[in-house]
Amino acid sequence: MLLIATTLLSTLTVVAQAEVREYPGGKELPHQKYIHMVSEKDSPIEQTYIKSKDGLYVAAAIRKPAKGNGPFPVLIHFHGAPGGRGMEQITGWARGDHGSPVFGTFLQKGYVIVIADYRATNMATLADGLPANAVTYVDDALAVLEHVRKLPYVNPDRITVYGVSLGGDVTMHLLIRTKVHKAILGAGAPISFLAAKGKPGATGADRFKDLTVPQAGKDRVAKVETPVLIQVGTADSLIGLDRALYDELKAAGKPVRLEIYENGYHDFVMGPQGQPNRAEPLLDITLKAMENSLEWVK
Repeated sequence: MLLIATTLLSTLTVVAQAEVREYPGGKELPHQKYIHMVSEKDSPIEQTYIKSKDGLYVAAAIRKPAKGNGPFPVLIHFHGAPGGRGMEQITGWARGDHGSPVFGTFLQKGYVIVIADYRATNMATLADGLPANAVTYVDDALAVLEHVRKLPYVNPDRITVYGVSLGGDVTMHLLIRTKVHKAILGAGAPISFLAAKGKPGATGADRFKDLTVPQAGKDRVAKVETPVLIQVGTADSLIGLDRALYDELKAAGKPVRLEIYENGYHDFVMGPQGQPNRAEPLLDITLKAMENSLEWVK
């Protein structure tokens, strides 16, 4: 009887830690009011270069809330591919040049925002895993995190890491090196983390449909201790990859939530980012995902 009760309790605990939520939407909204939400006079942008493991300096743009001295909670953001965007690009995002609502809103809510770069990687061999004993974008991410943890105005126990697209792969690898308060994957692409090889010849959403995660990916999942929120849109060809990540985290008993947004394109969570040759409208579900992200990190 005791064994049955213990097993039931364990099952209920896992259920409480993992859930899937679905949201309708996809309506386009005007984005102009989200351009330059916070004045640089009130919250200057600190352009910082952080030394990585091998001596490479990684660009990061940091902004503090306009009021108070801290210690503040923090949102560290790792953008999508490619790495090596440079200081000009990430400063534009931190300033809010294009109308993405995420960074300005977190700043207004009292968060330090850190938009960090990372080195480029070979996308063609990403599913083969990161080279053994090599210095990679994971080391860059760890260097950024350790730098931020030591800032005098930061609460080191309230750091959230937010990875979009390839930044989601960076984030998941970081989470097996260290633990943070919370993590968010927006339209994540944890290809290397899961050692995920798509179906040969398949394209679009079929590439990762019903993905079987190899043991190497399962072993990495087992090391994650940080609660993870995964947000993905139904129009994102990587939705199968994010479902697989959720399933593996859930099976391992990790605290995880998967949120699926109707008509969400890849990177819809950020909205307009000013990237060339890409349609990046602000959607109603962009705002809903941001609202859910704020709730998640509390």
